[in-house]
Amino acid sequence: SSGINAEWPLRPGVEMKNQNEKLSNENAELTDRSQTLGKSYEELIIENENLSKQLKDLTETSQNTEDELTARVNILKEDLHEADKRADNSERQVVYLLKRVQQQEDLVAAYMDDYKGTGQFIDDSMNELIDI
Repeated sequence: SSGINAEWPLRPGVEMKNQNEKLSNENAELTDRSQTLGKSYEELIIENENLSKQLKDLTETSQNTEDELTARVNILKEDLHEADKRADNSERQVVYLLKRVQQQEDLVAAYMDDYKGTGQFIDDSMNELIDI
């Protein structure tokens, strides 16, 4: 007799109740999943905002670093230019001083020639006086 009963359809009310329970469980499960996904979505939005802020900060830091390095390079270029000018001036001063030294040497040589000439003149004069 149990076999016959198993083949009999359930009463419509019981079947609807079971179907309703099944749908209610599915609905609860979907609601849970939806809430979980909603939380995950909110977390992703917050994480995205944080990452965007970090990227913005890094971009600013990078720009500041680049600006700072550019400024340093420009200062170094300026310093190098000044050093080149000083070196050029020093070189010109050395050349000028070498010319002055040469002039002094020429002057000393001329004085020496004059002195020799004067000495020779004195010697000649003394010899003339002696001869007289």
